[in-house]
Amino acid sequence: MADSIGSLIDKLATVNQKMFMAQEDIYVIRKMTFEEFKESYGGTDEGLMKLYSCFKKACDLNVQRQQIILEVAKKIVEIIQASVKNEDLNNGVFIQDQHKTY
Repeated sequence: MADSIGSLIDKLATVNQKMFMAQEDIYVIRKMTFEEFKESYGGTDEGLMKLYSCFKKACDLNVQRQQIILEVAKKIVEIIQASVKNEDLNNGVFIQDQHKTY
């Protein structure tokens, strides 16, 4: 089943939060002196792998975030097009009940 606008927004919020946390790891560098940076990351394979992992994770999450933003935009266009054609917007394609038990 295709994603609803709600599920896409949920995915976007989740990825955005993960990206925020990944960026926090990188922002630690902003407060370091160059000497502290060299001590933490410089020269060793272990330090460089740690730095590489931080940057890669943040970049990968940013790409994923951008893909979801594009999906949201496409879904909005799809909903508008269906509305202009007077299609039923409550047909299970755009709104998906969760059928929760109360």
